[in-house]
Amino acid sequence: MIYRLMLRCALRMSASALLLLLGVNILHAAEKPNVLFIAVDDLNDWTGALGGYPGIKTPNLDRLAGRGVLFTRAYCSAPACNPSRASLLTGIRPSTSGVYRNSQPWRRALPDAVTLPQQFQAGGYRVWGGGKIYHGRFPDRPSWHEYFKRPQDPHPEKRPANGIAKTGHFDWGPVQVADAEMSDAVVTSWGIDFLKQKQTQPFFLAVGLFRPHLPWYAPQKYFDQYPLDSIRLPKVLDNDLDDVPRVGKRFARLRDHRNVTRTDNWEKAVQAYLASITFTDAQVGRLLNALDASGHAENTIIVLWSDHGWHLGEKHHWRKFALWEEATRVTMMITAPGVTQPGGRCERTVSLLDIYPTLCDLCGLDQPEVLEGDSLQPLLKNPSADWTQPAVTTHGRNNHAARSERWRYIRYEDGSEELYDHDADPLEWKNLAADEQNANVKAELAKSFPTVNVKGIPEGRDNKRRKMNNKQ
Repeated sequence: MIYRLMLRCALRMSASALLLLLGVNILHAAEKPNVLFIAVDDLNDWTGALGGYPGIKTPNLDRLAGRGVLFTRAYCSAPACNPSRASLLTGIRPSTSGVYRNSQPWRRALPDAVTLPQQFQAGGYRVWGGGKIYHGRFPDRPSWHEYFKRPQDPHPEKRPANGIAKTGHFDWGPVQVADAEMSDAVVTSWGIDFLKQKQTQPFFLAVGLFRPHLPWYAPQKYFDQYPLDSIRLPKVLDNDLDDVPRVGKRFARLRDHRNVTRTDNWEKAVQAYLASITFTDAQVGRLLNALDASGHAENTIIVLWSDHGWHLGEKHHWRKFALWEEATRVTMMITAPGVTQPGGRCERTVSLLDIYPTLCDLCGLDQPEVLEGDSLQPLLKNPSADWTQPAVTTHGRNNHAARSERWRYIRYEDGSEELYDHDADPLEWKNLAADEQNANVKAELAKSFPTVNVKGIPEGRDNKRRKMNNKQ
């Protein structure tokens, strides 16, 4: 409680500073770089540049990765949409805010937070957002001068298209429509229209792409690019969970894995995820082409990030909601004219929390004191620069993972542990936490775990009502 009061005090000071800056920084706005801020939902490392799936077709994501710095070891602060996005956009860890789940209204926890878009408003920027930037239920209107809501997607005539009953949006299949009818294409067209406008002040344009979030519905032509007989399934160890603690097993979506395998859907699910990624890649390409045609490319920072990773059967798990590699590793790339060089690859462990201070640094904006990430500008200038801090991911209160360049260390709320040596075991099949010779490794990584772990804030009313209805 005391820590929350201290945080609120600091946030209120930041809000006051925001109002002062609104009048001060506009004079120098024309000298500042623009920002194209692209969010992609549920994208793991299945891109050509990261090599997560052989044969994936992502020419535009790969093109963007080649324009600046690709972070090959970037991690989310939480493996769920709402806490990850709230954390990135406020610069505050889930363990500090108490926002751990998708059902928790993050503004209730951080009423005085100055979000990243608000900081750009204070810096004299024209700030527009469209699509999925925050978690859909909590869009935060004060963050935007203008906000374009993502429309509904078309869907297959027969649902569930995959034949798995009673699993909600855990569904996939082609839709017989043109690209332009998909919601992400509509949002992308909105972003393109913005880039065609004459700009009288620097802009911060946020474009949020929903795919490859479930359900995996995409036009037929994207499914056709991945014939079922060519699909490669993830490598899975039959007894992989035998050395995983009880809490870790509880996170694993074993029911999903059973449903997929018993209905002969594994190849079809992988195909649909691939199709959704390639569809999203086409939208990224449209945005890049529009930026290049706008005349702003030479003065526009491009940041592309995914809010968390995704499992497709690894560790018998589907979706995110876990602290293993596939759920926490993300696609992240930054192009900053005058700072980055084409073709940069950074192997350091970095966090989505680092985006807020990095953009402030690159654009000459003040950084709120509450930010818990670090500016990546040294790594943008030199991707091989020294960088010692591990990336930390939190899933629920007192459940943390620390990822260094070699190790992943997980410690759960009950003190149980997992430790994986990625040099020898990149698929995290062998839990080394009980081996005494690794005690020093665990102790060193544990130093990066949050020392503040506040109680989670209450869920939103609509979520409680939905739970009650489901019980009736």
